[in-house]
Amino acid sequence: MPDHTPIPIDSNRIADDEVGKPAVFGDILSGEPLEIHRNIFEGDYSRFRSGVWQCTPGLVAMKDWPYHEFCVLLSGRVIITPDGGSPREYKAGDALVLPMGFTGTWEILETVRKYYAVQARQPLLRRMKARVKGWLRPDKANGEMANGQTGRARPGTAF
Repeated sequence: MPDHTPIPIDSNRIADDEVGKPAVFGDILSGEPLEIHRNIFEGDYSRFRSGVWQCTPGLVAMKDWPYHEFCVLLSGRVIITPDGGSPREYKAGDALVLPMGFTGTWEILETVRKYYAVQARQPLLRRMKARVKGWLRPDKANGEMANGQTGRARPGTAF
């Protein structure tokens, strides 16, 4: 029987004096960023992961990020610049979503530590089944229900 007990994600899973390995989340453009990550939870056949991540200063170019990622910065400062977009600075306490396919740069100004939750692409077979189901049942496509209402969230509802 599966265990459904909540799992705390503690930022202290990375010690303050711990040294990471060279960053691999993109191409290093300047500096020597070192990263550490601790996956605390994996689910959906490793398609969903969450934990704590840290990286020291440097400039990293990312191309076609393979996840939808939600993160909350616990410490540090970073400027994220999407290709063709404007730079935006994030600091401790800020939360953001990095959409799957993101291409741009992370300029880490001060060592960043964050909580993260990532969801990888669905396996090809699952995507194809969903597409075929949409073709066979067009009234259900795009979140529309049989009664004509949409499945989109409404104010005051969770999920």
